[in-house]
Amino acid sequence: MSSDQLQIPQEGWVRCGDRSNPELELSLAKAVESWKQSGVMPDNEPTRVSEISTAIARQSFSTSPERLEMLRSLCQIYSAGIRAGKITSHRPLVGPAIVFSKKILFRAVAALLGPSFERQREFNAGVIRLLGDLCNEDRQR
Repeated sequence: MSSDQLQIPQEGWVRCGDRSNPELELSLAKAVESWKQSGVMPDNEPTRVSEISTAIARQSFSTSPERLEMLRSLCQIYSAGIRAGKITSHRPLVGPAIVFSKKILFRAVAALLGPSFERQREFNAGVIRLLGDLCNEDRQR
């Protein structure tokens, strides 16, 4: 596929520092196009993702540095989920079987509990948006 056939969303949509990065833009556009052609990504996925707003405020956002840092830390930890540490065993003979069993059990439990954690993530994201809006509102007064 030639680069003129790819539809890059807009000029300068990937920025490194203050400069756009056309090479990275083209590389990402090629990857997305190949994912769509191979069926890994639905055709409408780029459009769906582009319509998702991750903004914490509707227009400008202004708050104190302390509140901004608190919001940043919330954003870093908001994604609740089940994360496994490294599963090991100190037993030399039966250890590999124990580790294998624990990994299978962990995957089963994670699959069963996953939907409830999705609701928690939605709640956490809503709380962060609300706190950001309240911080911004307080600053505007």
